[in-house]
Amino acid sequence: MCLKSVSLLTDFFMLRLLKILIETNLFIAIAAVCFLAANVYFLDLQVKSIWYLMLHVFFSTWFVYQISRWIYFQKGEYINQEELVVQWFQKHPNFNKITILCSGILAIIFMLFLKFKTIVVLFFIGGISVLYPIPVFKLFGSNTKLRDFPFVKIFLIAIVWSTTSVVLPAIEANINLHQRIDVWLLFIAQFIFILFITLPFDINDISSDKLSNVKTIPTFFGIKTAKIICLLLGISYSFAILFLFMLENWNHMPNKYLSDTSIILIWLLMILLQIYTFVKSATAPKWLIKVVYDGSMILYFLILFFTTRNL
Repeated sequence: MCLKSVSLLTDFFMLRLLKILIETNLFIAIAAVCFLAANVYFLDLQVKSIWYLMLHVFFSTWFVYQISRWIYFQKGEYINQEELVVQWFQKHPNFNKITILCSGILAIIFMLFLKFKTIVVLFFIGGISVLYPIPVFKLFGSNTKLRDFPFVKIFLIAIVWSTTSVVLPAIEANINLHQRIDVWLLFIAQFIFILFITLPFDINDISSDKLSNVKTIPTFFGIKTAKIICLLLGISYSFAILFLFMLENWNHMPNKYLSDTSIILIWLLMILLQIYTFVKSATAPKWLIKVVYDGSMILYFLILFFTTRNL
C-alpha cells in the first residue's frame, strides 16, 4: 500500500513538473534545441561549432513564445480561460515579466557570438515571427495582419522552424550551401515534418479559431480533410527521410552512420503520431497536444542520439 502511494505521489509530481515546463514555455524551447541537434546528426556537424547557436535558439524560442503568449493574454485573446498558460499568467505575472526580459537579453548576447551570415538569416526569420501578429498590410481599406491570410500560419511556422534547425547550423558550421544539396533536401524534409506536427494543433484549436475568424485548414476544409492531409504529409516525410537516409550513408558522411534502427524508429514515431492525430487530436486537452507533438522533436533527437554510430 505504501509503495503504491509513493508511486502515485511520484506520478503526480512528474506530471506537475511537465505541466510547469509547458506553462512556462520551457518545454517548447527544449524541443527547439533538440530538433536542431537532431539535424546536426544528419548534417554530420560538430556540436562545438554550433554551441552558441544552440544557446541562442533556446533563449530566443523561449523569449518569442513567452512574449507572444503574454501579449495575447494581456489583450484577452485567450478564449479558453481554463488553458494552462492562462492560469499560469494569472498566478505568476512577475515571473513571466522577468523571464521575458532575461530570455530576451540572453538571446541577444549569444547572437553576438554568431557569424554575420547567421545573424542576417536570423533577422529574416525573426522578422516573420514579429510581423505575424502585427497589422502591416492595408487591404480593402483595413489593416491586415499576416495571420489574417488563409492557411498562412502553418507555413510560416514550418519555414521558421526548418530554417532555424537546418539552414542556420549549416551556415554556422561553414558549410557551402551551393555545394551541399543534402542541406536543402533536409530542409524540405523537415519543412514537411513541421507541417505534419503543426496541423494537429489547428485541428485541436478549431473551435477557438472559428470564433476568432482565423482561416486554418481545419476551419476551412473540416477536420476529416485535415487529418487526411496529415496522413499524406506523414507518407511524404517517410519517403523523404528514407531518401536522405540512403544519401547520407552512401555519399558524404565520413564519420557517422545512421543505422537501420534510426530509420525504423523514425518511421515508428511517425506511425504513432499519425494514429494519435486520427484518434485524439480533435479532443485531447491542449497541454497533452503540446506534450505529444512538441515532444516528438525531443524523441526525434533521442532516436538519432542513441542509434547513430561513429565510424
